[in-house]
Amino acid sequence: MPWKFDCIRGSSSLIAQSETRWPCKETYASLIIPNLNTSEPLSSPLLALVPIPPHPHLVPGEDRIGEKEMAEGMIPAINGIEEPAKSPIASAALHTAVIEEDVGEPIESRSVQTREFLNESIARGQRFRRKGVWSPGVSGCSRTTLWTETAAPLPRPPAREFLNHDALNTIQSHPSLFKVSTPIKVDVFESLLADHPNPDFVNSVCVGLREGFWPFADTHAEEWPLIFDNSDRPPKTEAEREFLRAQIEKEIEVGRYSQAFGPDLLPGMYSMPIHAVPKPGTNKHQLVTDHSAGKYALNSMISPEDIAGVTLDNIHDLANGLRSFRHSRPHAKLILWKADVSEAYRHMPMHPLWQIKQIVSFQGRQYVDRRNVFGGRASQRIYHAFMSLVIWIAIFKILIHFLYIYVDDSFSFEDKRDLELYAPYKKVLPRNMVKLLRLWDAIGLPHEERKQIFGSELPIIELASFAQKGSRRSLRDFQRLAGWLNWALNVYPLLRPGLSALYAKTAGKLVSRALLWVNRDVVRELNWVINHLRDVEGVFFFKSVSWSFSHLPPDVLTVYTDASGDGLAYWFPDLNIGFQSPLPSSAPIGTIFYFEALAVTAAILDAISRLHPAYHRIAVFSDNINTVSMFNSLAALPPYNWLLMESMDAIISAHVDFRVFFVAGVENVVADHLSRWRNSAAETFSPGLSIHPFTPPHNPLLPPRNTLGASKK
Repeated sequence: MPWKFDCIRGSSSLIAQSETRWPCKETYASLIIPNLNTSEPLSSPLLALVPIPPHPHLVPGEDRIGEKEMAEGMIPAINGIEEPAKSPIASAALHTAVIEEDVGEPIESRSVQTREFLNESIARGQRFRRKGVWSPGVSGCSRTTLWTETAAPLPRPPAREFLNHDALNTIQSHPSLFKVSTPIKVDVFESLLADHPNPDFVNSVCVGLREGFWPFADTHAEEWPLIFDNSDRPPKTEAEREFLRAQIEKEIEVGRYSQAFGPDLLPGMYSMPIHAVPKPGTNKHQLVTDHSAGKYALNSMISPEDIAGVTLDNIHDLANGLRSFRHSRPHAKLILWKADVSEAYRHMPMHPLWQIKQIVSFQGRQYVDRRNVFGGRASQRIYHAFMSLVIWIAIFKILIHFLYIYVDDSFSFEDKRDLELYAPYKKVLPRNMVKLLRLWDAIGLPHEERKQIFGSELPIIELASFAQKGSRRSLRDFQRLAGWLNWALNVYPLLRPGLSALYAKTAGKLVSRALLWVNRDVVRELNWVINHLRDVEGVFFFKSVSWSFSHLPPDVLTVYTDASGDGLAYWFPDLNIGFQSPLPSSAPIGTIFYFEALAVTAAILDAISRLHPAYHRIAVFSDNINTVSMFNSLAALPPYNWLLMESMDAIISAHVDFRVFFVAGVENVVADHLSRWRNSAAETFSPGLSIHPFTPPHNPLLPPRNTLGASKK
């Protein structure tokens, strides 16, 4: 039975007055202005709430299940899944890998212990950089859920904000403009968190729901203008104008915007520009407030360091859960599901002292935006704090064990036979999805049927429309696309080279609306990604397990590589075959790094052609640490990136797993001698060595080239 109760709405006055009982869907509150002369400013709640009748726990009598219980028996299975895993692409944080030039320290000076430590570190780091390698014995518990147990409380407005008497007077004298409201049933939500191990964090989120959230801001009230209007950004098209008009009317209707006032801003008010942006994968738009525009932008009031530290689940976490589940139910036929909250950020109320900064100006009228906005620097941090506690309830109270969340997308998997009717939709859905939707109903979190999806594959974003040479896109569009691709790398990690040109194009640029040309390199790499996405099977979660440098599996074909000022070489010790080539003339001048990477690429291509039933994997050894880093991160600067793309084309086509390890120069003697054409010396260290010439791979974007000099004996 769904929860039913009457909310109690406080008076709309900013000073505590008589209360009135209203049947409603939202919880309202009134601001109390503390007396700064006679009391501690923050010693009592800033908002007076009328008590709401308590409600029973959502799942009476069921104890919390801990991570220990969830992890019992979670030893990963080594058998593969029957179908390749697919992934939705969503926005993600951007991380740029930097490849440095060679350092001056002689490689030979590194000890065996240093080498082993380095390679084991590479193997560990590889699991994070390539996002497609898993370690045995890892729990499938949501990292977001565990983050809530140590997260710092969200802040209230600092005391100095209450010294801004102009803003306080505006709020007091216009009570109808400033309201704190949310559809969330705060008392129900709070009661379900009564035994959460981090009560300070829980309390801070509940206080935010009742009083309005403070976005970690310093408004610089004494130095910055009292009133600032930066809203002059007319809609570009009549369609955008009509969308903004209709959206503002909707926001007023649901109480997220105040009624119109004006035409002038009042003391303490700031107004930022608004615009419409397309929603990815739909023909709809979304209203965005640009809090980064102008000299006195709202986002510049918020330090990035203050909002850092959010932990988001991703496909890597889902894979850990799948592997854990597979151990106990190896033959279950699974489906994926994703549950999505509607209008996510907009359910979080903002404090009146921040609402006064969120004035929306449109066609000569002003509106107070009372809620968390798309475009605020702290918006995700605030919403994530709330949703992380929702998923904590779902896991530890509702017992949805393998549940994960990325911003507003909750996702998991289910035995395809475990379905249940969800009455409000009149639709059969995965059982755990139904349990989650019922939790959302109980706490008042809105959702829509069209946004809840499940199946063996989840949709990805369309990329082809972006890859049009000669077109111009904003920096924000480039960053958004890079975010989608970064998310896809959780399931398609070998496609990481497709981000190189995007990163190079956006490096050092800060103006989000600045238009950038979509150049040849961007188009080529995006088309490379698109072509592989159409064909590649993605990561097999149960086969992509890390393997150690110190204990190479018996099915690994090993190859050592080197480059010198005289040539390139690689050597297969198991086959006792060596290859050498003069340096290509078309390579960049003045660096050995390029040739080292070229030697590794040549070795990978050759090794793939030599695989047979005894060998299923490839281990490449190089004495150049930059080359090792490049191939394990799959990130390179543009001049080197074609080497990664060439290697990944072959790796993907052959369905081969590979690693690149570091070897000290003193232990890489055979390949070193071959690269210097000291064939007799190489044969001394490897008797019976068979030596052959080879032609290095060639950059397809460059004209045919010759090698530097003839073969040497």
